[in-house]
Amino acid sequence: MKKRVVGFLLGVVLSACVVVPENAFAQAEHRTRARQVEEAQPAAEATVVLPEQFLNSLLDVMFTKLRAPSFPLSIAGNSQQNRIPSNALRHAASSPASSATEQAIVLEREMNGVRTAVKFINGKIVAPIAFTGSYNVAMLGCIRFQGWADTDINLEFDRARQVLSARVQVTDIHLSNVPTLVNGIVVDMVQSSIDQRINPVEILQAAQLSTRLPIAAAGGALRLRATEVRPEIVDGALRLHIFYEFVRDDS
Repeated sequence: MKKRVVGFLLGVVLSACVVVPENAFAQAEHRTRARQVEEAQPAAEATVVLPEQFLNSLLDVMFTKLRAPSFPLSIAGNSQQNRIPSNALRHAASSPASSATEQAIVLEREMNGVRTAVKFINGKIVAPIAFTGSYNVAMLGCIRFQGWADTDINLEFDRARQVLSARVQVTDIHLSNVPTLVNGIVVDMVQSSIDQRINPVEILQAAQLSTRLPIAAAGGALRLRATEVRPEIVDGALRLHIFYEFVRDDS
């Protein structure tokens, strides 16, 4: 009788040792399959179309209803000053016009027949930028300059910050009414100012790229989170292909 009881208890223990791991393995396999199904789901995609005319109409409104953008000139070290003759540098402090001129660059709607605009050409985004400005030069006083810059625009998506930005790259600068003596200095300062003061330009922010979808019946909510933005230039328009993933939102 004792042997039967011991055998029964041993059988229960052995069966428990077998059943528990099987249940654990089954649960792990279920989680693995659920994860594989989730990963296999195609990414959600939305496309935002920005025609060239829309962007240029936006520039028109900006220049007519707001102040023209302006910012200080950026001086990239002493190498520019070294291009000015030393005898002129010695008189810089005594130049009366030097203290009166605001050294700045102002973006203009149009200059010398060239308009600030966005253009889609051969799959690229280019933008001539018209400007005026002023700069103090020793012995010569206040130099007023004007012209335009040829630029390329490259789009960058920061997934961590959920921001699509544009970076303006200057490819050439055209000046007028600038003495030959300081032409190179002004070119360097204008290029440096555009590179440092304008970049980066935010195109779309996180709030515009994401949305929350409450699902009352499921007792929760999902959020669309952008994982990638692929720009494409097609038929005079910028198409932004935005890829999303669905994540649970408990906020």
